[in-house]
Amino acid sequence: MPAILTHDFFGRDFYAANNALIGESPDARDAFLLGNQGPDPLFYLVAAPDMKAFTSLGSNMHHDRPTALIAAIRESLEALTDSERLIGEAYAAGFLCHYTLDSSAHPFIYAQQFAICDAGLDGITRADGNDVHAEIERTIDEVVLVNKMNLTIREYRPYKEVLHASEDVLRIIGKMYVFVCLRAYRLSVPDVIFSRAVHGFRLVQRLMYSPEQTGHKTFNAIERGILGRGHSFYAAMAHRVNESSLCAFDNHEHASWANPFTGEVSTVGFWDIYAEAQRKAQASIELFQSPEFDSFFDLESARKITHGLDFSGEPVE
Repeated sequence: MPAILTHDFFGRDFYAANNALIGESPDARDAFLLGNQGPDPLFYLVAAPDMKAFTSLGSNMHHDRPTALIAAIRESLEALTDSERLIGEAYAAGFLCHYTLDSSAHPFIYAQQFAICDAGLDGITRADGNDVHAEIERTIDEVVLVNKMNLTIREYRPYKEVLHASEDVLRIIGKMYVFVCLRAYRLSVPDVIFSRAVHGFRLVQRLMYSPEQTGHKTFNAIERGILGRGHSFYAAMAHRVNESSLCAFDNHEHASWANPFTGEVSTVGFWDIYAEAQRKAQASIELFQSPEFDSFFDLESARKITHGLDFSGEPVE
């Protein structure tokens, strides 16, 4: 996944240009921006011990049955009341933005991840892929923040700026998740699952916030010293003060790279992918909201959005 700030600014940019497509109320905007985090909040169910049975759900959504997932989200809107539906539609639009940016940017991220892991660097192999992946995406997050706000993480606190939503908005989205999980994955989940996930996400963002990197040292000591890991995943994820508008991972030089899933060679950089994903997201949302599908939105309809790609941009269907 591109990380939390990249997804949030992607959503903000999209909303600024398309708010009439989504809804202009504060709750609709919050729901849309939450949707821009896609299934990522579900990773933070690890912070809720009573949700232990569902900690793999976030990963499953990223990789399994993407077309069925999008179709189920569309169907879930029918389970909402008229007033709730406005929030549900805004969340669904945000979710499509997340899916579009993920599936567009991930081949670019994975190409770099695999290149680093295969370079023969001391102590880094493909077994360390998650840590390398997090390092790449966190660095891009920091560059996005500089480009969009001319700020660093010292002035901009993600746990205060992102993941806003009232408890009622979380409740409505939770109703959608009950339907979606049962329909797409035959999994029964509690209606509080999304609320618990977002609260966990907020908590972890607050804990990881450490501009001076003192917290990073704590995570590093726990993961390496106590858990015996070679690298600290949470330290790799935690934002750092970075004042540069460029980085080693954005391909601003437009060097050639190959999509690891298709072999297609490209020279596009991160910002090219970002801009194209904005265009793709608008087309996907317009298709998703089309009156043509008001009475019938099936797998064939959803496949016009996913083209069989999972959130990694890998063909899986």
